[in-house]
Amino acid sequence: FGSSYFGGGVVPLGSLFCASLGGVRGVTMRKEPGNVRPDPIERFRDASIDGINLMPVMPEAPKQKGIRLQTDKLSLVNRRLQSLESAEMEVQTASPSELANVTPDVDEQQLSDFLARVVPVMEEELQLAVHSIPAFEAYEPMWDDMDETCEMTQQVWKEGLMDLQVACVAWNTTGAMLACAYGRLDTLGWCELTAPVCLWNVFRPQLVPGDPDITINIQGFVMCLAFHPTQPATLAGGTYNGELLIWNTASGDLDPLVASSSIDDYFHREAIQAVEWIPADLSGSVDAYLVATVSGDGKVLIWDARENDLSYPSRGFMLLGSKRRVLGGCSLSFSPLDPWLFVVGCETGTVMRAFRPPPGASMGRPASNFAWKSSAVALLDQLGLDARTKLQTHIEKFCVQEGIKEVTADVVFRSKPDPERIFPPPKTTDLEPHAGPVVVATFSPFHRKLLLTGSTDGAVKLYDVLQQKALQSLFPPTKHISTCSISAASWSAARPCVFAVAMEMGGVFIYDLLQSRQDPVLELPLTGSGSQRVTSISFNPRQRGLVAVGDDNGRVRVFRLPFNLSMQKKEEMAFIARFVSSPGSGMSR
Repeated sequence: FGSSYFGGGVVPLGSLFCASLGGVRGVTMRKEPGNVRPDPIERFRDASIDGINLMPVMPEAPKQKGIRLQTDKLSLVNRRLQSLESAEMEVQTASPSELANVTPDVDEQQLSDFLARVVPVMEEELQLAVHSIPAFEAYEPMWDDMDETCEMTQQVWKEGLMDLQVACVAWNTTGAMLACAYGRLDTLGWCELTAPVCLWNVFRPQLVPGDPDITINIQGFVMCLAFHPTQPATLAGGTYNGELLIWNTASGDLDPLVASSSIDDYFHREAIQAVEWIPADLSGSVDAYLVATVSGDGKVLIWDARENDLSYPSRGFMLLGSKRRVLGGCSLSFSPLDPWLFVVGCETGTVMRAFRPPPGASMGRPASNFAWKSSAVALLDQLGLDARTKLQTHIEKFCVQEGIKEVTADVVFRSKPDPERIFPPPKTTDLEPHAGPVVVATFSPFHRKLLLTGSTDGAVKLYDVLQQKALQSLFPPTKHISTCSISAASWSAARPCVFAVAMEMGGVFIYDLLQSRQDPVLELPLTGSGSQRVTSISFNPRQRGLVAVGDDNGRVRVFRLPFNLSMQKKEEMAFIARFVSSPGSGMSR
């Protein structure tokens, strides 16, 4: 309706009215005929009418329907371009007068006279201080733990194990947990051995040396171990059968296995000789790490456990020598300061420097009648245009034969392409070779180009990986040439010039390039505490001076090195830089 009638008066809908549950109490405005304005009091009068009840109406519930869509994961690449990091800090934000709630009485003339007397003296002392800086270059603090003896601090083993050797030892990133893999390093052919991986917290007061804190049973045995760089409980291991295993040692389960690879023609078909965690990109994320492995089958594979639970490698390289012959890998190391640079030591004695391409923008899904998933596209992105086209043609031909519409990484491997096509050889350069298999290759944690290698020929070599010729060749002391084989080597995590070398037939020698060019400065006191035949060696990444060695009797001993081999010297980094850039001047001490 357009208007309401109250007591004979007409009230438009826009008129003022008051409503209540019992009725409507309003006011009406009377319209008088003519142009005479009525008295304002006469224009308003009270009226009362029956109330109006409005019943609420509940709307119908909205209809919903859920649909699941298989969407591809978005690929993101983080890049820092001319970015600046800034920090702000407020210092002495309150004046003395604000703190004391008083206004200081300052005599400007007296302050000026004081500065006139003091400033010349201060300037003279500051000028003298510049020339006195060299007086403290030779200063060395007197530390409380400056012990110059080498002693064994701990010894652990697994009770009940018979005829098993220590295949590998590794510390976790906090330096508290020590892992040991047991096995038989002389195993050839089919393996029916079952050997465990054991872990001890060697700093726990209630430690029982013969009873590990964690025991992981393995079908076969593990050849190599590596803890995650940022997650102390995540441990990766490569087995004699060619499987890659990852455990969460903090899970508390009887079987802490998180992921495992399978055995396939495109995976490792021989024992994994080395395993290493490498950055996935430059984002610095705590979980942005991949796992790299090398085997005697001539493949370097890179796995991403975050994406596929090790169902297939995300990338790979074939190791090809002259005349495109496959070279079996014995050792692997990625530069900790340049994660795209790596070195492989081969069974033939070849030391191969290689580069893996950094992650870049995807070339996108290929133009095709098939639905290419992101996991399959990632395998194509690592190839050149010609190889990419050939692999795509091969895969789509397989899909036509099998009636497959969606191309995933699993389909790529099921199509059985040429291994050299899906795992192209990297860009490599051969460094000065050894005369026997290179059993260890490891980059310095302090210099991106400094490499240490050891071989069964008894030589330990130091390289600048950008030069083919070795910077230095060392030969640890041995009684006979037949017993000179190197079994393990490791850089110190505390001192850039210190590294340890273990001999297959006995002895662990500590080298300090600051003290000697050729000769070791210390031999670990293995006599009387167990076997002298050391199979693996590892420096603690946090507790300076601690080094763990595993022997062929299944025991792991932890030694504390003397103070002078554990505390970094002031001139040490400069010495290493000179040594790498110019061997003649770097080793002139």
